[in-house]
Order: sequence, then C-alpha cells, then structure tokens
Amino acid sequence: MNQVKEFLEYIFNAIKIWIIIQPWETGLRVRFGKHIKKLEKGIYFRIPYFDSVYKQEKRLRVCSLPMQTLTTRDNKTITLNGAIGYKITDIENLYGTLYHPQTTISNLCMSYLNEHVIRLSAESLDLEIMENYVIEKLKEKKYGLCFQYFKITNYALVNTYRLIQDQSWINEDIGVDIKS
Repeated sequence: MNQVKEFLEYIFNAIKIWIIIQPWETGLRVRFGKHIKKLEKGIYFRIPYFDSVYKQEKRLRVCSLPMQTLTTRDNKTITLNGAIGYKITDIENLYGTLYHPQTTISNLCMSYLNEHVIRLSAESLDLEIMENYVIEKLKEKKYGLCFQYFKITNYALVNTYRLIQDQSWINEDIGVDIKS
C-alpha cells in the first residue's frame, strides 16, 4: 500500500505545474537545460519535464570536521577537529562551482589547518589564530557561500605511536614479502 502511495506522489509531482519557495529557501529553475532563473520566496510556474528546479535552504548550516592528526614544524603531533558554520548567499554561483559543498568545505578547512600548523612549532600554536586563518582563507573563495564561523572543538597535543609504518617489510619467519 505504501508503494502505491509513493507512486501516486511521484506522478503528481511530475505533472505539478507550480513550485513553492519558502521564505527561508532560495532556488534555481533551469528551463530546457539552458535558461536559468533564480527563485526567491513565492510561487512559480513550471513546465513539467522541461523545467528542473533546485531548492536550498538559506539558513545557517554547520559542517563538522572529522578528527585530524597533524604534525607541527618541530615534529610534535596534534589532533583536532572543528565545525564550520555557513550560509548560501548565491545559489547560482554555488551550483556553478561546487558539486558537494559540504565535502568541499570540510576538505578545504582540513587542508588550511594543515597548511597553518605545519609552519609553526607546537608552542606557538594559538587556537584563535588558527580559526581566523581558516575563515580568512575560506572567504577568499567565491562559491556563493558566506562563512559565519569556524571553531576548533577538540584539540590535543599528543604522543602517537605507529605500530606499522608501511607494508614494505618482509616477514622473516615465513620469508614472504607483504608488499606483493
């Protein structure tokens, strides 16, 4: 019974001739694959099968970074993670430049953190300066996003031990090269 309901909803949405953009959303309508119109709040007519409509919320989004292990200039190891808050300000620019915005932003933040940390010694690291550095680097990019904040949520100067550095060693007990 649920499949029948889903099928009917699909058919209804396929032939629906209007689209509603809520006040907290923005949208793009692409007609015939080439005419692009930016949509703000309101009701818009669409031609079924010829119009593609993409909606996004303009409200604050938060992207959490995974735990990252970095090495400072003096070979000290730190682990950290953080969160970035951003809003969509120009949906046409966003769709024209990024495919997965959240993944891209996360990767950029992690690379900027590494770029900053690798130049400094562990003693000279300052969390506020690191946060500001990431925000300033992100603001240089013109993706149609407004970056509200970047915060480091966990930070630790740690000693790490690697049990196996790589797999190119030979197991002498059985005489097998693990790498091959």
